[in-house]
Amino acid sequence: MVGGSWLDPDGLYRQYGTSKATPEVAGDFLAYGANRVLECLIDLTKLTSTAAIQSNTAFMGSPPTGQLYIEKVEATAEIGAATGTSFSVGLIQADRATIPSNYSTALINAEVTATLATAGMAQTYFQNTTHAGGLIGSQPAAATGPYYITALSAGSTYTTGLIRVRIYYHGIGVITQ
Repeated sequence: MVGGSWLDPDGLYRQYGTSKATPEVAGDFLAYGANRVLECLIDLTKLTSTAAIQSNTAFMGSPPTGQLYIEKVEATAEIGAATGTSFSVGLIQADRATIPSNYSTALINAEVTATLATAGMAQTYFQNTTHAGGLIGSQPAAATGPYYITALSAGSTYTTGLIRVRIYYHGIGVITQ
């Protein structure tokens, strides 16, 4: 059977045939405490200069403004990054085509290869830290979400690199969505 996909009338991305069996690399996992954790495994060798969706099932929510807060993002090298210049992690709207202004670097902004060049190296991004994305310390816009996680590279192509990215977020007040 041939694989394929389409956006159904509800705007949901549907896969069929062999593409339905593609393993997912991201999910929203149980985390005890105040935060929820959205995790994504990013293969740097597959990145280009165009933001690419990393998972077809993991979403960053977008409840009404002021009800979701992105506290921090962590990146851990499971396989050290090599030969690439930098990578960014961001968000794209559910239509799979629209990236709001500066959302392609919303979570990690142009992190350099040396920071995650060896397996086990890790970096935590808080608001206003080097290479932190613009949405850390704030929330995605409710009017344009929900969002898929994207990644892109700049400069040289990566020959190795597998990065686990964890997004820590929590609700503020009563979450209505």
